Amino acid sequence: MMPLVTIIIVNYSEKALLSDCLVSVKQTIYDNFEIVVVDNHSNDGSVELLHKEYPDVKVIELEKNFGFAFPNNLAAKKSKGKYLVFLNNDTIVEPDWLTEMVTVLEKDDEIKIAQSLLMKPDGSVDSSGDFIDNLGRAYSKHDIPKKIREILSPKAACMIIDKEFFLNLGGFDESYFASFEDVDLGWRCWFLGYKVILIPNSIVIHKGGQTIKKLNKEISFHGVKNNISLRITHFDFKDSVRTIFSMFFVLLFKKLFNRSIIEEKDQKLNIPNISTVFRATFWIFKNFKKISAKRKIIQSTRKKSNQDLKDLGLIN
Repeated sequence: MMPLVTIIIVNYSEKALLSDCLVSVKQTIYDNFEIVVVDNHSNDGSVELLHKEYPDVKVIELEKNFGFAFPNNLAAKKSKGKYLVFLNNDTIVEPDWLTEMVTVLEKDDEIKIAQSLLMKPDGSVDSSGDFIDNLGRAYSKHDIPKKIREILSPKAACMIIDKEFFLNLGGFDESYFASFEDVDLGWRCWFLGYKVILIPNSIVIHKGGQTIKKLNKEISFHGVKNNISLRITHFDFKDSVRTIFSMFFVLLFKKLFNRSIIEEKDQKLNIPNISTVFRATFWIFKNFKKISAKRKIIQSTRKKSNQDLKDLGLIN
């Protein structure tokens, strides 16, 4: 018998998207899974829909919008599955998506995290895995590989992870709120000597950015602060300083001259306004003690170096 999988969906006032997602999940060709929906205090009748139309779905109702990291961590602690799937509410899954993922993880103990191939509704590729470049920028690839391949981190629109491993890592970093928590998680997985992969035969349609549009200003703030925090905690000291300096220089140049001095990749961080950058920088200084403590843990416990990841093509 295949192991139990807990599918976790975080929702914030997206009743129609959530319903479409659940309809597709219900058609999954896999006999052993549970669904947990964490609702971030929706005001559009999402919870009522769940209780009426999906009585077998476990619902966790929160008293306010807690973003992405905390709701997923909360559901993970309450889950029963051997594996956790974090699935966005704006996705449509193919019937065999879950079987493809679990089968691969069951065969290789070194693989702890995997991502589905994320496609856009128009048939183009949304993400075939995330990577980091030498300037510290996270970006998604958009090709369709013919076989399973290693990636630095999964896009959390649809990712599967070993539950015990996830909880031992402490889950998603809740100080991130939303944005880059998947990059942080995947990077730490590699540091500990395990693998993160893309499974191209597991296909999920991702409409993309539906909830983010409602919280654009806040997501931009979290994106900047998390990006800086990630560079401090995960890079070697020299690369941390270099990539943070380059980040601010590129942002300032583009704001002043309305042009980019580097290649524009499909980054996870869009160009923010100046006030957002100052606000994020202030947050970093205010929380620097906690960030430094996290860096110390990551750097002292890692089994692989960033040079190892560069040799694998994960940082390039």
